Amino acid sequence: MIETIAARYEDELEAETAAGYLRSLGVAARVRFQASLGLPRSAVPIRVIAPTGGFELLVPETDAEHAREALASAGPPPPRPRRYRWLGWVLIVVLLAPLLFDWVLSLTRTR
Repeated sequence: MIETIAARYEDELEAETAAGYLRSLGVAARVRFQASLGLPRSAVPIRVIAPTGGFELLVPETDAEHAREALASAGPPPPRPRRYRWLGWVLIVVLLAPLLFDWVLSLTRTR
């Protein structure tokens, strides 16, 4: 079965809700995590780190038009609060800052 992307979401809960809605209409739908920074799905907390990837709603190619129409009739997802985006970037910086600091120190020690 050839699948196609019916919609893209930043939030896993929104993507799974849309997939459940399509399943209730008889459309086989599933959610796939698409990493933009190479992080595995298990490393991306729900509703926190939007900058690290997105969620694609996949449906069979034969049902794609029906799925898009059904999702359009449900309306667009609500805008995501900016605080979650900033929190995501803050968490990334906090996690990477010690590594960067240690790397800079190691460069200064070798000189």
